[in-house]
Amino acid sequence: MNIRFFFFLCLLFGTQVFAYDPHSNLARDNKLPKELENIGFSDVTGKSLQLDIPFRDESGKTVKFSDFLSKGKPVLLSPVYFKCPTLCNFHLNGVFQGLKALDWTLGKEYQYIAVSIDPKENESVAFPKKGAYLKEYGREGAESGLHLLTGTQESIDALTKQLDFRYAWDSEAKQYIHASGVYVLTPEGKVSRIFQGIQLEPRDLKFAFLEASSGKIGSFVDKFALFCFQFDPRKNKYTIYAYRMMQFGGAVTLLLLGAFLYINWRKITNNNRQGVT
Repeated sequence: MNIRFFFFLCLLFGTQVFAYDPHSNLARDNKLPKELENIGFSDVTGKSLQLDIPFRDESGKTVKFSDFLSKGKPVLLSPVYFKCPTLCNFHLNGVFQGLKALDWTLGKEYQYIAVSIDPKENESVAFPKKGAYLKEYGREGAESGLHLLTGTQESIDALTKQLDFRYAWDSEAKQYIHASGVYVLTPEGKVSRIFQGIQLEPRDLKFAFLEASSGKIGSFVDKFALFCFQFDPRKNKYTIYAYRMMQFGGAVTLLLLGAFLYINWRKITNNNRQGVT
């Protein structure tokens, strides 16, 4: 009787163990939360933006976004909000870590613009924020290249809808739900590159600025390095372009072969003139 009861228990629990699927909960629950379904970036690379949009700068002065493009420098753009308790601070810190590692200077070779997506924010928040980041950056003249803008909902919508930057207000958490990333704009107002995430590699920033400026900034070495790299949107960074490397390798081989043939031709010609066979 005890043996039968023991056998029954083994059969019962054994069936439950073998019937358990460790992936069943993942398959059922591994879905994007509803509030995040329409949040994020779209690939608008190559899109020309209409940027005669009024904003307020950190001093409270009314400016148009297009005013900053008239300086002829590429622009790095972050949609954020300055009172964000979490993600935006990490994002801005990550951006400035990348900018500090560049040998180019903010305001000289490029500009950085952070636009608040919160219409309730104004210069009272933007001004001290700019001062804090300028102090951290620590380079002379950078104030002319750093702009923290605030504006009305109409102005914010005019910019974010063109960028297809999608965000939402979470009334329960009392904060905005949004993704983290930057846009690189040409001096003509065209979206040249988009980097998603918090950390930005200095090399990727430099290559993006070079592309956006159409080679008007940077040294010959910088431009040659860009020739060997190509942006990979799947990896969200610049990677070595194998075809360009093959082109370069082929060109070097031809030059070396040409030099070898020329040297030998000169040697044979000189020997013939001297009557040496």
